[in-house]
This record gives sequence, structure tokens and C-alpha cells, in this order.
Amino acid sequence: MVEGGAEHLVTRLLAGGPEGDAAARELHDLLVRAALAHLVHQGYSLEAFGADDPEALAEDFAQEALATILRQLHTFRGQSRFTTWAYRIVINLISDEFRRRAWRRRPLPTEHEALPHPVDPADDPVAAAERDEVWGLIARVIREELTPRQRQVLVGRFFQDKPLVVLAEELNTSKDAVYKLLHDARKRLKRALLAHGFTEAEALAAFERR
Repeated sequence: MVEGGAEHLVTRLLAGGPEGDAAARELHDLLVRAALAHLVHQGYSLEAFGADDPEALAEDFAQEALATILRQLHTFRGQSRFTTWAYRIVINLISDEFRRRAWRRRPLPTEHEALPHPVDPADDPVAAAERDEVWGLIARVIREELTPRQRQVLVGRFFQDKPLVVLAEELNTSKDAVYKLLHDARKRLKRALLAHGFTEAEALAAFERR
């Protein structure tokens, strides 16, 4: 099917009935091809998804993406090609599931678990000492002044690079709740740093990874 024909899918989907059903089948086929192409392009292993058949895996993602698209069809504003919008949904589903599975076996930090110390081998002794001073305060605030859930979210996000969707799953809550926990933890950390005479830029430098 040519791109121009595909762009009429949204109109046909909205029409419903037999025409809408036929359009959904066409869109499903496009999504399967897009999912397969993305899986190959990214070099994902089937084991990363607990699968052994790429076509079946692409089919699963296409079915989920189609259901999402049909629910969100009213939000499509025509600011991009309809197929571009639809492909982005299936690609995001694949990426989110890959990250979710990659982190699933990594536990959240315990209350007394030591935090990784950021080290820059290029630091001179003065810079290293300054970094250690800021880091010591950050580690103390995280350990002593954050609630357990704030600490879990902050460490999981900034030290373990966990996506919000994974943290929400591990804490059995919503992404919005995780975002609020993260926001509150950062505010408390910033207040502590400012109270000890450190700037926000110095705090960011302590978190910096090279």
C-alpha cells in the first residue's frame, strides 16, 4: 500500500463498521512490519523478550499498539503522517518492554545499601576533594532525610538509570506517583545543599557521569 493510501486509514477507522474493520486489519499489517523492522534494526535478541519467534513477537506488539491507537484515535491532530504517529506507538511499546524486562531482575536499593561514588579520573586533587565534599552531603541526605520510597525512586532513577515505568511497576504504583516522589526528593536534596552553601550546579557536578 502506498503512503497516500495509508493516510486515509484514520478516516476509515473513524467510519466504523465493515470499512473500519478493514482499515484496522490494514493498519495491523503495517504495524507488524514496523515492529519487525524495529526489532531487527535495534538488534534486540528474542531472549530479551522471552520469545523465540520474531514474527509472533511482532504480532503481539502490533496487536497491543492497534488497541492503543484505536483508543487514542481522537487525539491524532494530523501534525504528522498518521502512519508515523502509529509507528511511534508500536516502537515505544517495544522500547518500554525491553527496558522493563532489562531491569526486572535488578532489585531496588535497600535502606542501608551504599551508593555508588562518582569518580572522574581527570579530576585534580582540589576538584576531587570538592566533589567528595558535595557527594558526602548528598549521600547523607539521601540516607537520612528522604523517606524510604523517595530514596528508592531517587537512587533507582539517577544511579541505576531505571525508567519511571519500571520504578512504578516495582513500587506497585503509578508513573505519576513516582514522578511526585522524585520531585519531592530532589526538592529536599536541593534545600539541604543550599543550606550548606552549595550551588545547584555543584550538586549536578557531583552526579555527573563521564
